This record gives sequence, C-alpha cells and structure tokens, in this order.
Amino acid sequence: MMKYEIFKDVVENAVLDYLPPEFQNSELHLQRVKKVNGMDYDGLVVRKEDTNVCPVINLTQLYEDYRLSEDIELVTKNAADIVLLAYDEAPENEYQDVLEEGFRHNIIYEISNTKANAQRLAGCPTRQLNDLTVSYNICLSDHDGLSKTIMVNNAIAAALGMSETELFDTAEKNMSRLFEVNVTNLFDYVYGQLKDRGMSDEQISDLLGGDVSRLSDGYPWIVQNTSNNGATVLLNTEVFKELSDQVEGNLIIIPSSTHEVLAMDARLVPDCDDLSAFVQQTNMDVVSPSERLSNQVYMYDRKENSIEMVTRNKLDIIPQESRNISYEKNIKPEI
Repeated sequence: MMKYEIFKDVVENAVLDYLPPEFQNSELHLQRVKKVNGMDYDGLVVRKEDTNVCPVINLTQLYEDYRLSEDIELVTKNAADIVLLAYDEAPENEYQDVLEEGFRHNIIYEISNTKANAQRLAGCPTRQLNDLTVSYNICLSDHDGLSKTIMVNNAIAAALGMSETELFDTAEKNMSRLFEVNVTNLFDYVYGQLKDRGMSDEQISDLLGGDVSRLSDGYPWIVQNTSNNGATVLLNTEVFKELSDQVEGNLIIIPSSTHEVLAMDARLVPDCDDLSAFVQQTNMDVVSPSERLSNQVYMYDRKENSIEMVTRNKLDIIPQESRNISYEKNIKPEI
C-alpha cells in the first residue's frame, strides 16, 4: 500500500486519464482547504481551461477509500467522476450572476466558534458574539435543497464596496426574508417521535415519568432558523424576548450545535458551570466535530434584550488530537 504523500502525487498525475478530452488542458494543483472547526483537508483543484469555477477533490477522504479497497485505479476513477459531477452542478456563470446587480439579496451570515475557526476566517470581515464569530457568505443557487455559498473575505468585500457594518445590516435583513424561525418545545418533539413509533400516551407517561398533558412544563425549547447554520438565530434577540415573556424571566441558552440552540427558564438551572460541563461532554460524545458550536452557556437578559456568556469553560470544542478530516465534496468558486 502506497503512503499518503505518494498517493496524492499519483492521483494528481493520473486523474486526467479518466476525464474527457475537453479536460486535458486543465490546470491541476494541490491546496489545503480550510473548513469549519478546523476540519481541514488536502484538496486537488481541477481548473478546466477558460473557466473560473473549479471543484476541489477531497484527497484526504479518497485516501481512506484507497486504504479500504487498495485499488488505486478505482479511487482515481472516482476522483474523475467527482470532477465531472461538480462541473455539471456548477455552471460557469453561476456565481457571476450573483455578484451583479442583485447580489445584495444573497448576502447572509453564519456563526462559528472563534477559536476553532481563527485560521479559516483570517482575512475576512467579522464581528464577535461572545466566544463566537459572525462572518458572511453570498448564497448561490440551490441544488436538491443544498445551497452553496462563497465566503466573503476582505478582497470580496472591497470589490463589493461594503463595510462590515453594511454586510451585517444587509445579511440581517436577508436572513429574516429567506429563512423562517422555528421554536419547538423539546418535550413536544420527543412526544412526536415516540407517537410515530406507535407508543400510547400511557406508555409515554410511564417512560417519561409523568402525565403527558403536563410534561412540557420545564422542558427547553429548540430554537433555530431554516438556514444551513440554524444557530444564527442567536442574532435574533426578538425570538428570545418572546420566550422570556412567556416565563417572565431570563433565559439560559445552550448552543447544542451549529443547527440549533436550546433555551429554558433560567430559574431551572441552579449551576451554569455544571451545565457547561455537560455541554462539553455532549459535544465530545454526540455532536459531529464540524457541527460543534461552543462549550459555553449563555443567558438572555430580558431587561437588556441581550445575550451574554455566563461560563468560562476552557476546553476546546475540537481537541487538537481529534482534528482529522471528514469527507465533503466541495465546489469552490474562485473570484
């Protein structure tokens, strides 16, 4: 079995043999692709002649495929298939249209853990939200329910003639227009799942230890929006104001993943440090590394209409020894 460095060179030199004639003058080069939470990977860029959109093949994952199959010909053919599929799904002028007159309607924001994403977001316009960083993307077309985005760096922001404040204000308006906010009581969610499995109310009451008609009291809410980064709902304090009005008090907010947060009556949480330790352990045991948001606990202050961090958990969401790569086909438009 060949070593990884040799494998990368072999795939780079052989992939064109499995592509049609129009690819034979393509430019190929290796690059390190920076992903959320440090889940970076080695990529092979295949830039077709006279095009400004190019796919990036995840060589780190392909090597794992090679280790299982030990069939370099099959893996190289799969790499070529990824290239063909990527070009089929990303027409050359796809993002150029976005950057023309209507681009402002496509600017959205995302949030990610500041420490885990420092390198990825270097050179990008950002702002801080406690231990999280707000950054900006331009949303492209939607294929099969999966939207692709261009991350806005300083060069793109300058080309667009927009300051960070203008980016944020524009993204804030677009987020409310493009994505719905969903609030679900956690008990109602669990109850629905159990009912779908054919359980009766009596069985659910026995399982959960109480009358199903009253069990929702005290359960946290699942709060998210319908974007790919649903935890950006943290930037919408009006949602939490409405929930705090229901309990007539402050809220504790748990950043359960990049997709959602949990919110509950602060009076039900006697020790936020203990809760933070639980969040940290849940991140390690349950949440995928690329979907971890924070080990901290936040509080929504009803009087101030603001969200502040109330713990100082020093453990990283991605331990250094765990920073390996997960597979993701990435289409990376270049400007």
